[in-house]
Amino acid sequence: MNNRTPTLRQLQILQALAEYKNISLVAEKLFISQPSVSIQLKKLSELFDIALYHVIGKTVKLTEAGFAVLNASDEIFTTLNHLSTKLDDIKGVKSGKLKINVVSTAKYFLPLLLGSFCKKYPLIDIELNIGNRAQVLANLKEDKDDFYVLNDCPEDKNISADPFLDNPLVVVAPENHELTRQPSISLTRLSHYPFIMREIGSGTRMSVDKFCQSHKVSLKERMIIESNEAIKHAVVADLGLAILSQHTLDYILKSGLVTLNVEDFPIQSTWYLAQNKVRKQSILAKLFYDFMQNEGKLVLRKFIENRE
Repeated sequence: MNNRTPTLRQLQILQALAEYKNISLVAEKLFISQPSVSIQLKKLSELFDIALYHVIGKTVKLTEAGFAVLNASDEIFTTLNHLSTKLDDIKGVKSGKLKINVVSTAKYFLPLLLGSFCKKYPLIDIELNIGNRAQVLANLKEDKDDFYVLNDCPEDKNISADPFLDNPLVVVAPENHELTRQPSISLTRLSHYPFIMREIGSGTRMSVDKFCQSHKVSLKERMIIESNEAIKHAVVADLGLAILSQHTLDYILKSGLVTLNVEDFPIQSTWYLAQNKVRKQSILAKLFYDFMQNEGKLVLRKFIENRE
């Protein structure tokens, strides 16, 4: 009987090939030589006696057989990950690495929480990745990280998401703007001013569009910017008003912005701590979840109080 047992390294290389679709890029990402990648892929194809991929120009595409091996390798690594988690649970391990993926707005408050968490559990390392909403949701779907932080998490039977923090959205203006002298501002008056908006698809933009639709108000969109920092600079430069998460203002020393008292504001949204349901929660993950739910708000509140 032919032994068709590939090595874990060969399967890892095939996974990287499926992701990067280029042999030289696979070699770069895995820190091995390009000839070594080619040799291991050739051995893997010979092991199953069938072509696993085709090279078209500079791009590599998996064959039907290649995808079959890829799916099996995904299952193998998932099983090994679950085994590692189970063994850590048995040993009661409180050290290791947590991978956390967050949308860009969360970068204003999450480092404060991670700093406090790591002081409490100094043997736990954190790998923090920041991306836009589409990137974070794509990684969540593929179960690449332990936790994901995003606002207004979509309903999905494959996603487990729990709220842990309010995310009020407020209207901001430069310090010398005429509206800063108004004790109260109606939505009708607000609609007369130009706005700097987040891109379509961002969590903030989705909340703003939903609010405008429900209140039957239309905002004058002057400019679209994907970065909260760039939006704040544009507002300070008096290019327009903006609607931002209060968290983008609370944890910086000086912004040059003023929060306006606008009718029916702030818009209420929520930060969620999400996981792909296929991932078994480890001891480390449970420690982080419990910390975020039970201590997170207190950590942020103390920071603001101390700064004031």
